[in-house]
Amino acid sequence: MNRKLYLAVLGLFFIVLLFGAPFMKAGEDAGVFKVRDLGNMVEEAEPYSGTPVDGALNALVGLKNSLTRLYTNYMPGYYETVFAYGKARDTLNAPTASLYADMRANTTKTPVEEPAPAPDTLEAGEEDLPTEVAPELVIEEPVDPRDEVVSVSSTLLTTTGTHRYYRIDATFGDGFETSFLDTAVALTDKTMESRVTLQAKKLNRIAAADPDVNFYFMLLTRMQDTDYYEDVIVGEQSTGKYADLFLSLLDERITAQKWEIGTLRDRVERVYLTDHHWSTYGSWCGFCQLCEMICPDHEPVALGEPIDFPETRFYGSAARTCQTLDLWDPFRVYDYDLGTYKCSPIWKFDRQVKFLAKQKYVTPDVNVYAVFFPEVYTVEYPDNHTGRNLLVIGDSYTQGFVELLGSAFDTTVAYYYTHYSGMNYREVIEQYGITDVLFEQFSDRILFDIYGDDRLSAIVLD
Repeated sequence: MNRKLYLAVLGLFFIVLLFGAPFMKAGEDAGVFKVRDLGNMVEEAEPYSGTPVDGALNALVGLKNSLTRLYTNYMPGYYETVFAYGKARDTLNAPTASLYADMRANTTKTPVEEPAPAPDTLEAGEEDLPTEVAPELVIEEPVDPRDEVVSVSSTLLTTTGTHRYYRIDATFGDGFETSFLDTAVALTDKTMESRVTLQAKKLNRIAAADPDVNFYFMLLTRMQDTDYYEDVIVGEQSTGKYADLFLSLLDERITAQKWEIGTLRDRVERVYLTDHHWSTYGSWCGFCQLCEMICPDHEPVALGEPIDFPETRFYGSAARTCQTLDLWDPFRVYDYDLGTYKCSPIWKFDRQVKFLAKQKYVTPDVNVYAVFFPEVYTVEYPDNHTGRNLLVIGDSYTQGFVELLGSAFDTTVAYYYTHYSGMNYREVIEQYGITDVLFEQFSDRILFDIYGDDRLSAIVLD
């Protein structure tokens, strides 16, 4: 009897798991209820090519990815189980993790040598040195304590199909200490080079479709694209050479630049600690960069007053993937005082501030960034009269940014990567009187098409 009961319970359990996920997804799609999830992104497998059955194999891969998404994000009780486990694990491991981080930081500290004092007078005979061999006096600029890295260490947390995730602990010369999450792309050099070449061809094709508009490109840089990356995560390879290769392959009519995170301090101040997106401060820095490139005569709006939400925690994509519930981002926005503008859908900064101030988001099932900054498709500044209208073709970095960037133009139109399919490029340019086009994407996506979702080929150009 006990055995039959056991088998009946076990069978019921598996039936709930089998049919529960499709039921939960159908209910959410129908708007009946909202499913709490951890924001998992299922990374695309590299497609098969060069075999007689490529189509069938890729169809099976697509089916596998669809089922993985379904049974990862919609499994009944999945969120509650994983969140409870992660919280318990971090609570139990907190003392050991703190001690381990201190030990790693101390062992990687580099002693700073005191410079030798400069002589007050020349030694005998020094004045007789020939001019051509006289030693040059090199004056090195002092390093700003804010940028000076006193110690840095990294710990591998997890590996997915296309990334390795690390936790980094850093201390700076002004005493500032921080921990953040970052990634290494887990693709071969051959794959990265071939994808960069293909992606550059796709972007050149778009830029060539209408030679009458000014075409700009901003590469939204990851830390792995920088020179200092290999000093932060020892043993991993910088992808900077692939970013440079991509830029070198762009058509000469494309004016291009990288978003600047030139120091490790820039990385922790301009990018969320637990996410790949630029922070609200980082997006303002990007706006200032773009103004220099696209409209140098325009005076960028000031950063404005910071507004914090102490009752809210932002768990970014890296935190959700690694389940590091002990590490999150405090959420901050800035009041740019953008003046009079209207956008579609209607979005008002003051109203969003009041709304978020009443909430208490402290779990990873809420993407606070997306809650505060929904997708906005058009922005109009009726008092600008610049004679310039901008089309932004971007990804989720454009959220919360297009209103700011639009302050330098009369009308700004945004297309997000999820909406590229069916977008008629030339019709949009004609409809809105577009004079300038800005293409901006996260480097993982535009350089390597990591997630298989760039959809550039789906933009209609004829």
